[in-house]
Amino acid sequence: MPKLKDLLLDRRGNIAVAAALMVVPLGVALGLGVDFTNAVVWKSRLQEIADSAALAAVESDETNEVAAQAAKDWALGNSSFAADIIVDADVTTPSSTLQEAVVKISAGLPTAFMTLAGFQKIDIQVTATARKSAPDYCIYALDPDSNGALTVTGSGGISVPNCGIQVNSSGGSALRHVGSGKIIARKISVVGSYQGGGYSVTPKTNEPLLTDPLITLPEPIPPNGCDYNNQVLSDITIPAGRVFCGSIGFDGDVTLAPGIHYFHNAVVAIGSDVDLKGNEVTIFLDSGSSIIQSPGNGSVRLSAPKDGVYSGLSIFGSRQESDRTPAVSFSGNKNYLVDGVIYLSHHRFRMKGTHDLKLVAKTGWLIAWQLLFSGDSSVSVDASETSVRKGLRNSEVVLLR
Repeated sequence: MPKLKDLLLDRRGNIAVAAALMVVPLGVALGLGVDFTNAVVWKSRLQEIADSAALAAVESDETNEVAAQAAKDWALGNSSFAADIIVDADVTTPSSTLQEAVVKISAGLPTAFMTLAGFQKIDIQVTATARKSAPDYCIYALDPDSNGALTVTGSGGISVPNCGIQVNSSGGSALRHVGSGKIIARKISVVGSYQGGGYSVTPKTNEPLLTDPLITLPEPIPPNGCDYNNQVLSDITIPAGRVFCGSIGFDGDVTLAPGIHYFHNAVVAIGSDVDLKGNEVTIFLDSGSSIIQSPGNGSVRLSAPKDGVYSGLSIFGSRQESDRTPAVSFSGNKNYLVDGVIYLSHHRFRMKGTHDLKLVAKTGWLIAWQLLFSGDSSVSVDASETSVRKGLRNSEVVLLR
C-alpha cells in the first residue's frame, strides 16, 4: 500500500484535474463575451432606430406633438427584437433652430450566460438628436453683373433675421441701400461690393457666386392655346390649368382655384381695391409675362401647394431669357401675404409705395434676377413659423448624438 508521502508527491493526473477545474470559469468568460457582443450589436441596431426616428421627426410637416408621437410609434414598431422597450421622443422649436427632435430608447437584453453570475439582462440606452437649422440664405438676387442688383431706397427695408441675403452681382455697388430703412439679416454676402449703411450686419464682399438654389426644379409646360386673351376679369373664380395671354386686367376680386395658372406673353394689371387670392396655387409666368399691381388698396394672398412637384412654389418665373427683363411689380398701400416661394430667376421683382410683403417662412424664399424696393415698402421673412415644404432645400438637417 502506497504511503501517504508517496501519494502527495505523485504528480500524475494534475493537468487533467487543473483543466477540469478551469472549465467552469473559462465557460463563464466565453459566455460573458457572447452576451457583451450581443449587447453591442443590439445597441447599434437601437441607435440606428433612434437616429431614423429623430430625422423623420424634424423632416415631418406635422406639429411638434404629432411628429414626436409618430417618432415614438415608429421606434417602438421597429424595436420588437428587444425586451422592456421604453421610447421617449420630444420635438421642440428652440429659438436658435427651426426644429429639434430628441429620441431616447432604453431596453433590456436578456442574457444567455451571465445568468450564471446572477445577471438576467443587460440594460442598454441610446439617444439621438436631430436638428433642422434655418437656411443660410432665403433672399437671392441672381443677376451676376449689374450695379444695384438688390436696391433698397426710402424708409422701407428687408427683414430676414433668421437667414441670409445673397447678391450674385460682381458690380462695385451690387448691393445698394439709400434711406432711413434697415436691412436686417443673419448674414449678407455680396460677390462684388455694396453701397450705403443701415445694415444689421456688415455685408461680406468678394464672396463666391452661388447657383440658383432651385435650378434643378423642372419648369412647368403651359398647355397650348389661350383661355383668356386680352380680357378684363372681375368677381370670378378661375379654374386651374387655364392660360392667360395678352393684356389681362383683374378689375374685381379674383380667386384662383388650387393648381397651376399659366401666363403666356401676358401683362397682368391688378386694379385698385382688388383682392387676389388663391390657396394651394402656383402662378407660372413665362419669359414674356409680367404682373403689374396698380396703386391703391386691396390685397394679394397666396399659398403654395403642399404636395406635388411644385410643393412650396407660389410664383414660378420662367428661366428663359428675353430681350427685355419682365417684372413682377407690387405697389400702392396693399399688404401681401405669400405662403411659399417667389421664384423669378429671370424676372425683376419690384416693390414701391407704402406696403409690406410677408413671406410665411420656412416655406418662403424670395429669388429674383433683381430686387428693387422703394418708398416705404418692405419685405419680411420670419424663418421660425410654419413647416418646411417637402422637396425644397430650405434648411439643413443634421444628426447629433
